Amino acid sequence: MENIRQERANAEIIKALSVILREKVNDPRIKRQFITLTYVKTSVDFRHCKVGFSVLNGNKNEVRKLLQKIEGFIKRELISMVKLPFAPALEFVADHGEDNSLRVNEILKDLDIPKETQQDPEEI
Repeated sequence: MENIRQERANAEIIKALSVILREKVNDPRIKRQFITLTYVKTSVDFRHCKVGFSVLNGNKNEVRKLLQKIEGFIKRELISMVKLPFAPALEFVADHGEDNSLRVNEILKDLDIPKETQQDPEEI
């Protein structure tokens, strides 16, 4: 369970990482992707940080490799924006939650379930 200090750090880190990806990274391979940060989880000692992300219509594995490649730059920018006891090692993890929910919605659309008839409130 996260403590309040970790929760605050996670909130600040995700804000800072969003700004870094949106405004400071100049790599066109990352700029043309629509990357959404979904979560940040820091370790208790703040030495490690998992960053969940999703990509709209892109290759998540390719984006993860690109983000890991520029981790040093991202980490330097992060430390200049957020006061942390250590510069955490960043691990970028593709979040498949959105993909799974889209797949479930498609399956539900394909099911042939009759609509429930609505009852008149006065009949109840």
